[in-house]
Parts: sequence; structure tokens; C-alpha cells
Amino acid sequence: MIKTVFTILLCVHLLGDFYFQTQRMADRKREKFSWTICHSFAYAVCSLLLFFLFLPGMKLRYMLAFVLAHAFIDIVKYAACRFLSGKRLFTDSAPNSRNVFLLDQAAHLLTILGIAFWMRTADCAELYRAGAGVFFDAFGLSETELLGWAAGVLGIHKPANIVIANILSGYKPSDKKEPEGTDRNAGRMIGTLERIIMVIFISIGQYSAVGLVLTAKSIARYDRISKDQAFAEYYLLGTLLSTICAVIAALIFL
Repeated sequence: MIKTVFTILLCVHLLGDFYFQTQRMADRKREKFSWTICHSFAYAVCSLLLFFLFLPGMKLRYMLAFVLAHAFIDIVKYAACRFLSGKRLFTDSAPNSRNVFLLDQAAHLLTILGIAFWMRTADCAELYRAGAGVFFDAFGLSETELLGWAAGVLGIHKPANIVIANILSGYKPSDKKEPEGTDRNAGRMIGTLERIIMVIFISIGQYSAVGLVLTAKSIARYDRISKDQAFAEYYLLGTLLSTICAVIAALIFL
């Protein structure tokens, strides 16, 4: 029961905090409080809209707790960063930005888990039967499986790319230069497709096939890996982080 509610709330959080938030807003809300408020408002509107559309049976107190907790965490994060910057205890370096991001998301996940535990006595069927349940019934889909896949796919796309990029920012070789013609968006999409394929293989029990995906990816970069030790380690770390994200998504949601 708690897992189902947690999955639903996590989907809403991923949509509101990653997919409905632009990189420009994410960058500017660290600089100006008005952008933090703007994001919190946009997150609240998005979340409440999704709740009313797909979870019409959800009580208002749970909705308000969800959006207010998110706003509180973001405001505390902004205030803490500004205070530490004023004391010269915090700089906008890659390791600091990474740690702030990871702590921020950990706080959000703990909050979502707490709300899911608070809602443990709620009847999931009553939560979404009148909304998304109509869609489930029309296509003969299992609510639990579809929610699991939705959370998994949402998690291993943009959020996973951002998490991996933040972690790797502290280990990027200082002399690392992107080859001419390299497209970062293409690299992100390759990573997403790689994780989706691995999740599919794991879900059907074909664990050995995951190795084929990693092998195919390594072949494309073999020439540079063999000549540049620093890049090889950086590439290996990124690949392992991507694999961990896929495995975690498969184990938790599928």
C-alpha cells in the first residue's frame, strides 16, 4: 500500500521538479528568491492539477502537505546557500552544487516517503478509480504495473541524466575536451535509451543481455578509451552510474 502511494507521489514529483522545470529556472532560482517562489508556485499548480485529474479521491490535507513541504525545502535550501555564501563557507563549485542537489532531492524523497506513510490507511482504489482508473479499465491494464513503469521511465530519463551529470561534474578530467561534432543531447538520449533497454531486459529476466548493451556502448568509444586513461575512468564511472540507476529503477518499481 505504502509503495503504491509512494510511486504515485514520486511520479508527480518527477514531473513537477524535473520535466516541468526548465534549466533556466533551475539556474536562476539559486540566484534570486523570486525564482524560487516562481518554481514553488509552478510546482504546486502542476501537482494539484495532476492530483485533481488522476487522484480525485485524495484528501486536500495530503495535497497541501505535499506542495508546502516542497516549497519549504526549496526555501530553506535557498536561504542556507545564501547564508553560507555570505560567510564564504560555500562557493558555486561543481562539488558543492552536486552536494546541494543530492541533499535537496534526498529531502524531497524523505518527505514523499513520510507523506506516503501518513496516507497508508487510504484506499488506493478510491484515490484514482474515478480518474485514471477509467483509463486503466478501458485498456485492461494493471494499475500497479503501469504506475511502476511510469515511475521507472520518468526516473531513468531526465532525473537520472541530471543526477549522473552532477556526480560526474566533480570527476571530469581537467583537460577533457569534447570531440568536434559531439552533441551533448545525443549523449543524454543514448544514456536514456541504454537504461530503458537494461530495465526491459531485467524485467524479463534476461540479465546477461545487459552486458551486451554495455559492450555495444564501449565499442563506440573504444579508440578514445584505449588512448586516454583519464577519459576511460570518467567513462567507466558514468557507465556504472547509469547501470546503477537502471538496476535501482527495475528493483524498486517493477
